[in-house]
Amino acid sequence: MRTLIQGGWVVGYQHGHHALLRDGVVVYEGGRILHVGPTFAGQVDRTVDAAGKLVVPGFVNLHSVANIDIQTLTLDCSEIGFAASRASAVEGGDPIELSGERLRASARFSLLQTLKAGSTTIVESTTMAPSRFEVSRQEVPALVEAAQELGARLYVSHKFRAGKRYLDADGAWKIHWDVAAGRAGLAYGKEIVRRYEGAQQDRIRTMLFPYQFDTCTPELLAEVKAAGRELNTAIHMHTSQTLAEFHECLNRTGRTPVQLLEQIGFLDQQTILTHLLYTTLHPASGFPVQDDSDLRIVADHGTTVVHCPVVYARRDRILDSFARYRSRGVNVVLGTDTYPQDMIEEMRWASLGCKWQDRDASHGSAAEVFNAATLDGARALNRDDIGRLAPGAKADIVIIDFTRQHIGPVDDPIKTLVYVANGTDVETVIVDGRVVIEQGRAPGINETTLVAEAAAAHLWQAEQFVKHHPSGKSTQTLFPSSYPRVPQ
Repeated sequence: MRTLIQGGWVVGYQHGHHALLRDGVVVYEGGRILHVGPTFAGQVDRTVDAAGKLVVPGFVNLHSVANIDIQTLTLDCSEIGFAASRASAVEGGDPIELSGERLRASARFSLLQTLKAGSTTIVESTTMAPSRFEVSRQEVPALVEAAQELGARLYVSHKFRAGKRYLDADGAWKIHWDVAAGRAGLAYGKEIVRRYEGAQQDRIRTMLFPYQFDTCTPELLAEVKAAGRELNTAIHMHTSQTLAEFHECLNRTGRTPVQLLEQIGFLDQQTILTHLLYTTLHPASGFPVQDDSDLRIVADHGTTVVHCPVVYARRDRILDSFARYRSRGVNVVLGTDTYPQDMIEEMRWASLGCKWQDRDASHGSAAEVFNAATLDGARALNRDDIGRLAPGAKADIVIIDFTRQHIGPVDDPIKTLVYVANGTDVETVIVDGRVVIEQGRAPGINETTLVAEAAAAHLWQAEQFVKHHPSGKSTQTLFPSSYPRVPQ
């Protein structure tokens, strides 16, 4: 079926960059875009009226927690609530792991929320419990099943590591190491690549995912990189998320995390470093203010950095800065990480956070953060068929309703998108030519039931956290309510 979307603002693509077209048209047939321009004279089977709306390429979300995100429990309080005891770390217990119907509800709910806010390509990243070396081996199959039902374009990977964090008797964070467990996780991660790469008419692709830099030994990471080259697949990894992680590596090896990764040959265009908050350029690192050597290394190797501003703004941390990384030649892309999975909000926070950090209103422009959510994300995945509206590209298209009262007058639609709109303004989402969100809802999905199932799974996980927390503290102490709750 040939479909024409007409009217409104269209973000087309020409001469290597996005371009704005007022009252333009987009025509797609099957899973491909046929035409983008001011008019179309050919025959079509269906016409979509987008008058007063914004038509953009689907967002490329490079880091999305594709399960019911337990990080929300620690809003306004300490991360200590996620602690595991030494006994549980050593013995390998995991009382909070979702399985069965809870896991399926988690996968469906999370992917649906991400799609509804305009992400059409999703690199999933589930949250791992402190007491596990690997994420559940049921998780990737559940996500692939959910992607099939919902129509998402999804990158999946099996999460593994060689160390598990726990809280010792003195209240200090320690790591219990088991390199053999890390290698077993890598072996299964390779199996996932072989099993799912190119599935569902190539909407499913794969990566390798050593979960955290500081819980993987250099030897394991070297093995991961060799596996990535063998399989010709990308690798993503949480890296330099905390100042403690940065200095621990520096003290132990004499190198920063970036320098160590370069030494073992880990960095190249197939490597994606998630967060990378702390480098030699960060003022808290203790290096001279203008020491940008870490960023030069990352840029020279063509390695991508995923910026997830919302989750770290909540944890009092900030990238220093989006503009500084870009000015050194680093490909900085965006991910939502935590709930809510709203890429428009991530664009806004990336822009505003950069302006605040640099004390410069011209930094982190709307165009730059929109590029990070589209073209630059596609480049990180070595793809020129997503993140743009152009003939031959995938028919991954998002329509955002600018006729709503809170949007107001529109002088520049990209500035309006970044500084005024949010994910609830997404009206239509098309992936591979299939309408997966229409009028803000997923056809054929009982969203009321799904929300209830997700809430029940979240409540179960929260209860398990408290029940098995090494401190023995109550829910209200670990995860306090904003205000006292009146008994019913």
